[in-house]
Amino acid sequence: MAYSRFIGLAAVSLALAACGGSETGSSSDGATGGGGGAGAASGAGGHGGAGEGGGSGGGPVATAPDAPVLSFVMPMLGVVHVEWVPQPECDQIEAERKDPTHDYAVAFTVAGEKKAYMDSEATEDMEYTYRLRCKVGEVYSGYSNEMSANPTDGEVEP
Repeated sequence: MAYSRFIGLAAVSLALAACGGSETGSSSDGATGGGGGAGAASGAGGHGGAGEGGGSGGGPVATAPDAPVLSFVMPMLGVVHVEWVPQPECDQIEAERKDPTHDYAVAFTVAGEKKAYMDSEATEDMEYTYRLRCKVGEVYSGYSNEMSANPTDGEVEP
């Protein structure tokens, strides 16, 4: 019986390799059947043995959603107004901001249907650059285009 289980696991491994799956699971030992394999890039996972601890692994790999598109970033009332075209599937929009003295860091996160945000943290006389990404469940899109603005541009000095 252990020999036939070994042959079966070898056949599954060969089939996954033929489909382009480079990450497959392995059995911990012939007596318990081991756990399921890790999902490969193709979405095919390995299967556990018939003994305890068996089960299916992998499954379809979630595809990344499309990134939102920044429409404009402009000074408004001493802060930076950020506006974008959202993607309909987004649960959340995550915005990152950088300035001349700091690298990108998360500046704000809003609900996926939002289209604009007034960044009240961006108030100093410097250029702030923004990029956005969409989050669906635990999957993120790539980053949007980048746009920059200085919140003090156009302000009248007293």
